[in-house]
Amino acid sequence: MKVFGRLESNEAYSWSWNITSNQTAAALVTTMAAALTDMWSNGTYGLGAQYAPGIRLDSFDIITLDGTFRETAKLSHALTLLGTSGDNALSDKSTMVMKKVSTGLRRNQRGFTHLPAPVEGDLSAGLYTTTARNRFTTAMRAVLSAIAADGSTLFVHTGATTTHGGVAPYTKTVITDVTCSNKPGTQRKRMSKVVGAYS
Repeated sequence: MKVFGRLESNEAYSWSWNITSNQTAAALVTTMAAALTDMWSNGTYGLGAQYAPGIRLDSFDIITLDGTFRETAKLSHALTLLGTSGDNALSDKSTMVMKKVSTGLRRNQRGFTHLPAPVEGDLSAGLYTTTARNRFTTAMRAVLSAIAADGSTLFVHTGATTTHGGVAPYTKTVITDVTCSNKPGTQRKRMSKVVGAYS
């Protein structure tokens, strides 16, 4: 699943999760459309309330992959989800870092997702507040629960090369939990096309 949106500068952002599912691609589209809408709009933990109106979630793709993770089919689904906070947005290069964890301890058995950063009011002494971090964690755990509801799994994989320790290429590890950091992350490439103005 690859998710697409726009930042305050109108530059594009995206993030993706790897899913193993027995659902058809069309059924997974329906599942994920509901899950992402809940993630954004839920009255208790919805992320839209943590974003300025200039930040939005526009669409997502469900991409079918073969055994070496090459794309074989794709279904796209449009969403119209806008931030609702009245607070100012942080820099577009700032992110909320989400860690994907498993029962394993190796580097190839975990991963990270960079979500757009929330508003300025979610920072205290340069770190995200516990309230903000817990809200993001709860929202993303709800998406994980939606994936797991029918026995589907979120996973990370080693890619095409053998890793340190001799782990075989394309080895999957099931992710059992997600949690968000209090330390702001950065994605410099998200601002790479924006030309600075000087005075």
